[in-house]
Amino acid sequence: MPHDEFVDEDPLGLVGMVMPGEEGQLEAMAECFVEEYARMGWDERRLMALFVSPMFLATHRVYQLKGEEYVQELIRRTCAKWGVTAKPEILSRSTAPVGG
Repeated sequence: MPHDEFVDEDPLGLVGMVMPGEEGQLEAMAECFVEEYARMGWDERRLMALFVSPMFLATHRVYQLKGEEYVQELIRRTCAKWGVTAKPEILSRSTAPVGG
């Protein structure tokens, strides 16, 4: 098979699906996202944008299921752990998109 042809039965094709999870896995995933981006230097405003925007499916799901207050506290706690700070008043639903 030539390198640039695709076949439906390709075993290496990317497939996305939702897997059932155990209690606490959603929270652990959310914390990992926040920690990873905080360690890359993202401030609280940019982190909140990851959760508010429906464009980011995984983080937005956390936002929908756990609520804005949960996400704000998670971001504050994780950013404090890694020394990343921002003014509390910018952590709101009106957070601008990451690029804005």
